[in-house]
Parts: sequence; C-alpha cells; structure tokens
Amino acid sequence: MSVKIRLKRIGKKHRPIYHIVVADSRSPRDGKFIEKLGTYNPHTDPPTTVLKMQNAVLWLMKGAQPTNTVKSIFSKNGVLLKKHLLEGIKKGVLSDEESNQRFHIWYKKKYRI
Repeated sequence: MSVKIRLKRIGKKHRPIYHIVVADSRSPRDGKFIEKLGTYNPHTDPPTTVLKMQNAVLWLMKGAQPTNTVKSIFSKNGVLLKKHLLEGIKKGVLSDEESNQRFHIWYKKKYRI
C-alpha cells in the first residue's frame, strides 16, 4: 500500500480550506484517509497552518510521500528539517541535544525570536 500525505479540500465554494491528511494513494482526493495531520488556510495573509509536527515527522520516517504542495508547507514549518535531523541521529552523526539545538536556532532565525 502506497501512502501519501496530501491536501483534502473542505470549505465553501471559492473559499477552500484544506486538511493535511495521510491517505492511501488509491483513494479519491476528498475520500477516505488514515489520519489528519493539520489544516491549511490559504486565504489569510500570510497563509495559516496548524500541524501536528510529531505525527507528520513520524509518517515521513515511515515512508509516506508528501505531494509537492504539502512538501512546501512542511518545508516552511520545519517538518522536513526535523526529519533530516532525526535521520542524522539515527545514523550516529548527530546527538539528540545537537539536533534540538540546530532546530531551535533555525526556529529563532525564522520567527525572529
């Protein structure tokens, strides 16, 4: 079974809001899904995203393939960076503390904290 992380369209006509879901690649766009990871609203300025980061990273580590749009959303929210750092820990290149430190440095730089 091939698993994809993709957007599920909800909302009114001409005012879509999307759920970020994990689904079997054979299921239709707005059909059955395995787990909801968050929401994406493109109508706010800037677009708002609410994510369960730990679950998203877990699914990526299991091998779920994100669509191009979801990959872009994950990149902007640091999910792909977190996955990359966890793979470094798994391979023994990074320690857990160093990984957390690198992620917090990126987060502070991105959100200017």
